[in-house]
Amino acid sequence: MNGFASDLTHATYESPDIVALYARPDGLQKPEETLLSWLRPSLGSMDMLDIGVGGGRTTRHFAPLVRSYLGVDYSSAMIARCHEEFPAFRFAVADARRLEPVLDESCDLVLFSYNGIDHLDVHERGMALGEMRRVLRPGGLMVYSSHNANYLPAIIERFRFRIHSNLRETLRSLKWSSVFWAKNGLLQYRMPLAAGRVHDGTHSFRSSALYYIRPDLGVAELRRLGMVDISCAGNESRDFVPGDDPGLAHDPNPWIYYVSRKPERT
Repeated sequence: MNGFASDLTHATYESPDIVALYARPDGLQKPEETLLSWLRPSLGSMDMLDIGVGGGRTTRHFAPLVRSYLGVDYSSAMIARCHEEFPAFRFAVADARRLEPVLDESCDLVLFSYNGIDHLDVHERGMALGEMRRVLRPGGLMVYSSHNANYLPAIIERFRFRIHSNLRETLRSLKWSSVFWAKNGLLQYRMPLAAGRVHDGTHSFRSSALYYIRPDLGVAELRRLGMVDISCAGNESRDFVPGDDPGLAHDPNPWIYYVSRKPERT
């Protein structure tokens, strides 16, 4: 991408219908509930950066509890909605690849929820992870979720052409199966896919492809970044497991939450 203003996904997130969709009140996902429970005793002394804040789903749960809160999104329409909905808290338009409004080592908690990082390609993903680490204080927590490559067979099955008793449903199946394979023509030859971008139908294919990664490789990504105390949870689980759990390589959940810590200074 040559700047987010021309990005297909950026245009989608600026559209009124998508802003309205993400502005609907919604609860935390199960791993986020666990995180909130873990951190609740110390949130009052933490400075939080909430990346890809969208319509403020996580704002309503975390912002009132932390010492300071900044929500950022690369969609100006999303940020305008957050200003309107949560006037007491700070928001800014910012690109996760270049978190220019945020100073080095100024945050205790960085959250990038709802798989927002997956809109980036592998190089840009590295940029975003590096930026998240940069703004963390030593000992600070990095939390994000990412699509799980182990779930891709279920995505492929979802778009398999089916003949229905109803002609309209048969034509609908043909339409979306055709679109899926037009967007992912070589996917069947890349399976099983350990990591890579896939057009999975998000926003009815109005967004660019999303990055899927096997959980053990996601953990390795964090280790290369120098993060420690890594743990993971499937999006339907409240229980985190250590990053070296051998079962992670085969975890079938649609997406995975990653929690890691920036090392303390020695």
